[in-house]
Amino acid sequence: MKSMLKWLGVLAVAGFAMMLMVKVPALGLAEAGFCGNCHAMEEQVSTYLHSPHSYAANCGDCHDPHGLVTGSAYAAYTGTRDVYRVVTNTTPLEIRATNLSKTVLQQNCLRCHGDIMADIGDTRENGGRHCFDCHHEIVHVK
Repeated sequence: MKSMLKWLGVLAVAGFAMMLMVKVPALGLAEAGFCGNCHAMEEQVSTYLHSPHSYAANCGDCHDPHGLVTGSAYAAYTGTRDVYRVVTNTTPLEIRATNLSKTVLQQNCLRCHGDIMADIGDTRENGGRHCFDCHHEIVHVK
């Protein structure tokens, strides 16, 4: 029993370490080059590379939570989901943001554009819209 608990502990630590590797910039796992490896993301990568954001932000800067642990866990979850969809040929024809990813995107808009947003505040308040509801074509055409 002790041996099994020891191995479970080792696997948990190794899994956590691998999850955190998602946020290591040198690995490039949040870059368009990595995200573009999946044929389902060709349009998104192409539109991003032709946007002003390509000079200052990578895919993970917008699509992953900023925190090390929360961002790593979220990226590991969404990456695993995406790989599963490609392997099982269940990738949706139109890729849409989930409610959770919309929240992450909005938080990242506010984080990076805080100087502009300081006067405006969170656009979702009082039944408002997400930033990207109006500004979606800045990065992705659709």
